[in-house]
Amino acid sequence: MIDLLRRWDAQQTVYIEQRDRVYDVMFDVLAQLCPAPELTVLDLACGPGAISERFLRRFPQGRSVAVDVDPVLLAIGEGALGDQDGRLQWVRADLREPSWAGDLGTFDAVLSSTALHWLSPPDLAGVYRTAAGLLRPGGVLINADHVPLPSGGRLQAACKAIDEARQQRGINAGAESWADWWASVEQRPELAEALAERRKLWPEGSRDWAGASLEFQRAALGEAGFSEVDVVFQDLEERIVVAIR
Repeated sequence: MIDLLRRWDAQQTVYIEQRDRVYDVMFDVLAQLCPAPELTVLDLACGPGAISERFLRRFPQGRSVAVDVDPVLLAIGEGALGDQDGRLQWVRADLREPSWAGDLGTFDAVLSSTALHWLSPPDLAGVYRTAAGLLRPGGVLINADHVPLPSGGRLQAACKAIDEARQQRGINAGAESWADWWASVEQRPELAEALAERRKLWPEGSRDWAGASLEFQRAALGEAGFSEVDVVFQDLEERIVVAIR
């Protein structure tokens, strides 16, 4: 599975050109706001564990709980990374269900990247409320994701054109696209059962790529009980939103 994880990381840089920089900023902010060395974090909508792998390397005394509903990405992540000597726990849960948090415990931080834009605004607001309840006092939520500019404006159109040009440059240079990566996953017999389950979760064309606006997210995080919310990094429509409990 490690080959699929590494190829996942490579194809993601086609869509988020400054991906490594994004993770550096996330962890720099986390270290400033939560300076204790033995941090416990929730890797929310973790995919194959990109945040968890990097977090555990950056914070060698840390612990991560990685949560996602996608059976394929969880299988790849757990197969590639294991439990990191007990420091990494994998949990399958659907963030669209009100009970998704179960008995996960409490955390110093909730971290997410390139994932929560899949959720509808009402579902996202619910996730923020639940996440706030999982954080210890002074804990932080850090979400690095696609946060769109107002639809239909010239500036958004310009950002989209720049982004598409970047993606095309990456693919022209030989990078694997999202579709190509998933096509290769389809050829892996050890993932056949997980793939069949995934198709039931998301029939073709059933997912929304839009993402909630920054204004909506500020309001939802405020209503969830976060006292301070702001953007600490932005590249076009990719932003890091930080909220302090």
